[in-house]
Amino acid sequence: MPKSTTLRPPRGEEPTLPGSPGGLSALDFEATLGPLPDPVLVLDPEERVIFANPAALELFEAQVGEGWQGRASRPESWRLWLKDVLEEGKAVHHLLSLGPGEEKTLWSVTLSPVRRGQGPPQGCLVLFRSVEANLITNRAVQLQQATLISILENFPTPFFLVDPALRITHINAHLERLTGYSREEVVGRLSCGEMLNTEQCGTCDCILKQVIERQQPLTGVRRVVKTKDGREIPVEITASLITDQTGKVIGGFEVVRDITPILEAEKKVELLAELTREGIFMVDENLRVIFANSKGLEITGLSREEILGLEVGRVLSPQHQRSAAELADQVRQGLQFDLQFCSTLDPLEGQGEGRRVFETNMVGAFLGGQVIIYIYLRDLSFRVQIGRELHRTINFLNNIIQCSVDGIVVVDRKGVPLIFNEGAERILGYKAEEVIGHPEVFRKFYPPAVASEIMRRLRSSEFGPPDKLNTTQISFIHKNGEEVPVLFSAAIIREHGREVGSVGIFSDLREILKIRRELQLSQAQLLQAEKIASLGRLSAGVAHEINNPLAGILIYAELLQRQLGADAPGSDYVAEIITQTMRCQQIVQRLLEFSRQSLGQRVEVDLNQVISRCVELMGHQALFHNITITQDLARELPPLIGDPGQLQQVLINLLLNAADALQGQGVITIRTSFDPPRDEVVLTFRDNGCGMTPEVKDKIFEPFFTTKPVGKGTGLGLSILYSVIRRHGG
Repeated sequence: MPKSTTLRPPRGEEPTLPGSPGGLSALDFEATLGPLPDPVLVLDPEERVIFANPAALELFEAQVGEGWQGRASRPESWRLWLKDVLEEGKAVHHLLSLGPGEEKTLWSVTLSPVRRGQGPPQGCLVLFRSVEANLITNRAVQLQQATLISILENFPTPFFLVDPALRITHINAHLERLTGYSREEVVGRLSCGEMLNTEQCGTCDCILKQVIERQQPLTGVRRVVKTKDGREIPVEITASLITDQTGKVIGGFEVVRDITPILEAEKKVELLAELTREGIFMVDENLRVIFANSKGLEITGLSREEILGLEVGRVLSPQHQRSAAELADQVRQGLQFDLQFCSTLDPLEGQGEGRRVFETNMVGAFLGGQVIIYIYLRDLSFRVQIGRELHRTINFLNNIIQCSVDGIVVVDRKGVPLIFNEGAERILGYKAEEVIGHPEVFRKFYPPAVASEIMRRLRSSEFGPPDKLNTTQISFIHKNGEEVPVLFSAAIIREHGREVGSVGIFSDLREILKIRRELQLSQAQLLQAEKIASLGRLSAGVAHEINNPLAGILIYAELLQRQLGADAPGSDYVAEIITQTMRCQQIVQRLLEFSRQSLGQRVEVDLNQVISRCVELMGHQALFHNITITQDLARELPPLIGDPGQLQQVLINLLLNAADALQGQGVITIRTSFDPPRDEVVLTFRDNGCGMTPEVKDKIFEPFFTTKPVGKGTGLGLSILYSVIRRHGG
């Protein structure tokens, strides 16, 4: 074993402790410290070793050797320990791994100040004690040491120990495998930052540095460490302090857990959360958002930084806030269930004015000792909008169907009516509720034989394109049994090529056929009118030609009557000749008036006087002997502007027609009145005769139409009357 030695400074001067009286030599330590079995060093304030006993020389042989000139090769943390000893004058205790070569052992190091009297420390005495040797001498300590070593070596998670200078003092096997470093490479040689190589090492964010400075542990901090071969491993770190029996911090430890599987699982979950089309939110038991996926951010219009920490009621709606609180209470009571409901949110800026509709699902569960609420939002706005558009389209199409004047009927493949519009109701007399869903009613107006024939034509290409029936005329049966002719077309309805029903459209032909008949009748009337016009022109010519001979007959007959006298034989015959000639003139005059169709003289006419004169004139005739003519004439009747002769002709014609209807016995009532609002004079004829049928009534003003036997009527009376009244504005 080497002897103790006094180390000399480079200048050859004998080192002494500053302030020592008489210049006490460092050799004085040899007598007291040299024989000690434990290694001892004495350092001056400049950290130079001025004394090392034989045990210390043996311990540091590999570092010192014979060429050691005053500074021991020691851990960097000694500088901090010496600073505490020399400045504060306190002894410190630490653990170090020391030894020659690779054979290092754990030593307990005690640093004590060296003083002269009450003065400040003038040096430092370092005493090394082998932990293993001490444990060997103490069975209880041995057991504790064995237990500690067993715990350290069998700890299931990678961890390491450091001294206050963050120099590594121990690592377990798990950390060796994680980082790729061996204990010999790092213990007493590297700092934790040099081993872990995280981005935060060497900065104020260093975990152990924060733990030692704040003297508070940190847990669950995520970092990325780099292994010896450069691989990056995500880890979760837990760090705490190591103190001595006095509570002084003598180091720290750090547990490093590889969270690669956790991150991979989180990435998978995050990927699922991001790929889904639903908005996903996580809310803590304080009802504050702790997570939102991209769809959730899109729904709320907030960024990830803005949304985290906000109450769910501010993010979504008060309804979500109340539901989440209710669900959290139920989970705390052990009643785990979920909520489903529809909710609405205000539109985001720039997205229109319509409120957005969402299907909301909420699930609550315990996670990490607290209640977490999971909220899933499925946006139904587009579906609702599509539904509304579809509803509007269906209503629009239904309105078109219902407002159509044509009948529209839709049936399924089994012939069950699905649609029966208002046009069909009007044409066939059935109500929609009587027909829809009732094929037996449908077959009442749409006989099976007709239906089969129509379906045969629909499926055939002989009557138009396949699945379509061109317009054809058929007949349906009205609810009252009437046969209704219709113009019918049809088509087969298919979905994805499969026949699902058919539709029929039909138009009521009754009005069209009626108009067609009336048109044909009008055409016949036009032809008849043309004939009448031609006859009128012919009548005018004939009347002029007949008037001249009739005038001659009348003149000569009157001359002959004057010559014969009233009592002469044959005078009756002459009178009859004159009467018949006058009758012929009247007929000719009527023909002339019918052909002229013009208004004669225009003077003021008192209609009541014309009526009284006509009644007085006709009342004496034999035809009216048993007929009572009653006059109900309005007083102060305003005068008319017209031809009194033509008006008299109208009245006489009406009296004669009434007498014919009464067949010589009955009552005729003539009434006049004035209608001030319309400024019109009203003339009313009434008799209690046999009347006329509707067919006759429709034709009474047609020229040459008469119900009288041949020779008793010309059919021109009422026609001329109608013309006179029209020319007078009546």
